Amino acid sequence: MRARAAVAQVVAGIVALILMIPSGSAQAASGGGGGKTRFTLNRIGPQNGGGEPSEAIAPDHTIYVSAPGDAMEFWRSADAGRTWTQGASPESPSGDTSVNVDQSGAVYESNLNVITGDQNTLQVDLFKSFDKGATWPQKGSSATVDSNASGQPALVDRQWTDAWIPPGHTTNTATVCMTYHDFGPSQMWVSCSFDGGRTFDLPVDAITSPLAQADSYCNTIPGGLKIVPSGPHAGRIYVAWLAADPANPVTGCNITQLAAFHSIWSAYSDNGGQTWTDQLVYDAGPLHDGSEIFADLTLDNQGNPYVGFVMNINSEYDIWVESSFDGGTTWNGKTDGTGAPFRVNTDQGTHFFAAIAAGNPGQVDVAYLDTPTLIGSTPYGKPNEPSGDANADWNVFVGQSTNLLTGSPTFTNTRLTPVPMHHGDICTLGIFCAAVPGTNRNLLDFIDVQVDSSGLFHVAYTDDHNYANGALVMANQTGGTKVGAGGH
Repeated sequence: MRARAAVAQVVAGIVALILMIPSGSAQAASGGGGGKTRFTLNRIGPQNGGGEPSEAIAPDHTIYVSAPGDAMEFWRSADAGRTWTQGASPESPSGDTSVNVDQSGAVYESNLNVITGDQNTLQVDLFKSFDKGATWPQKGSSATVDSNASGQPALVDRQWTDAWIPPGHTTNTATVCMTYHDFGPSQMWVSCSFDGGRTFDLPVDAITSPLAQADSYCNTIPGGLKIVPSGPHAGRIYVAWLAADPANPVTGCNITQLAAFHSIWSAYSDNGGQTWTDQLVYDAGPLHDGSEIFADLTLDNQGNPYVGFVMNINSEYDIWVESSFDGGTTWNGKTDGTGAPFRVNTDQGTHFFAAIAAGNPGQVDVAYLDTPTLIGSTPYGKPNEPSGDANADWNVFVGQSTNLLTGSPTFTNTRLTPVPMHHGDICTLGIFCAAVPGTNRNLLDFIDVQVDSSGLFHVAYTDDHNYANGALVMANQTGGTKVGAGGH
């Protein structure tokens, strides 16, 4: 959420030897029933002042990566992530970005504008490419203004998008939806396009239940948007978000993120985002915090939703999974947020930046950052940073399970980085990091994982420890246990 650094200027009153990992160099670690999990680490490109890469995989197997930076960064790989070509940048400067594809192979890249001094300040632009990001001839507009796609009267932050071509349609009539929250009451807004991303309807508030509103008022963290591509719920739109509790206003709301975000909410719509049904995914209770930093939403290849998240449910920040196999009505078997989540990591330490991808029903890959350092929590439930992790060494891990459907899943965890990719603090307070001395936000706020049509995972992350000025890197699975063809 690079744009938040710009917002911090507005709210400031409130608030080496270089190890170059050669492209194609293989690393191996212990895997599950399929033997060793084999993978390569491949440099995507320079960090360019940004980080937090998002990724998408097209039907023709092309992998796309987008990231904010000095401009909108865009990269593509035609050989399973081993080598990368930089595409055109549709806009600069860049705040938050996301990347998606539809079934035709058309690519969508969104950008959160920074402070521009006009109606586009902290609004979302969405661009579309028909040539794999070589050019971006289409820019979306909203129902209220032509110059951006969000058209939200309030300032907005952290958009997520998805695209889907309904049966009998083409990319020109694809459904393209975006979600984000605002900087006021922090509602979760969704707006959709039904003409392939050219024009977007008015934004609709997805928070409809009184309990969700009480938890979410002025303090949410968007966790993604997905459109079910097929099956009994084809076309259903899911969104997810983190929320805290009614004490939000006394903690500074979105500006500080000092409240403990102890609940995870979802919502779904079956009519193009016009009306929404809210459902509590999980509530750990006061003083438990899941804002390290997103609760990441994904679908398996049958359209079932999953959420991967961080939470200090016990004595440390661990990685957890909730799943639904009845269309988002129950999560880990419960409708009231009490379904016990599945723990992914098996080691002790601190674990941030959960990202999840699914293949066959009940089969998932969950990527995360891991340090053996126990950071601990403050009395109000947040991570004890920056002092708690000032000397921490962080690595990228992936946890894989193929048996969530049993209700008692097991996870095999593999370390992907041979040496730490980050040293020291990882600040998870968003724009408020700028107001806390000694914090480090070099990695920004997340990593990403996707599963290709062969069931192999691809984990994109930022490495600021082993490359001059930082780099975007991808771990590409080449063998071992697989989860089945990816959903999205």
